[in-house]
Amino acid sequence: MAESGFESDPRIESVLLDAAAIRARIREMAQAIAGDLSGHDEITLLGVLKGAFVFMSDLGRELREAGGPSVRFEFVRAKTYGAAIKGTGETERTVSVDWLGADLAGKDVVLVEDILDQGFTLAHIRELLLTEVGVKSVRICVLLDKQLDCPTPAVRALRETLPVDYHGFRVPDRWVAGYGLDVAEEFRELPCVIVVRESCFLSD
Repeated sequence: MAESGFESDPRIESVLLDAAAIRARIREMAQAIAGDLSGHDEITLLGVLKGAFVFMSDLGRELREAGGPSVRFEFVRAKTYGAAIKGTGETERTVSVDWLGADLAGKDVVLVEDILDQGFTLAHIRELLLTEVGVKSVRICVLLDKQLDCPTPAVRALRETLPVDYHGFRVPDRWVAGYGLDVAEEFRELPCVIVVRESCFLSD
């Protein structure tokens, strides 16, 4: 599977999803969204920075091709963990949100995220959209749905109650990157989703 020769990077274990598979699945997701929201004149795609920007751009174009409603693009910046590698086993996270001036009150919003991991970020943003921002409706769309091996009871409960409307791919509980996703701010520019060798980023 050739993806511009980056497989020679020793930090990359394998290509999990190639560009063609991603394109095809996003097209299917766009068709589903267009069908569900066919009675709407306009929807707002709200992308969670930084990881969702590539996915949301392609999703918006595919929505147009699918004959969906007019699309507005907005972004939100959420801070749950930064450039450092995330920890494990949390029962809760502190999430801070910067709406970046987005005008969302009264809008039909599709919240777009690159990956559903433990779920704290999406749950917090969704709650704020409904209780403080005053959106008309909110749906959640994720490209990758990570199947966690050993979630804490709190994470399991959160994942079971978080209403995700559109899933792209279910992926294993590994470090993945590419197509907008990063590990320590690397690999975002890759056209595919890769599995990263965790040992290359863990400190001794």
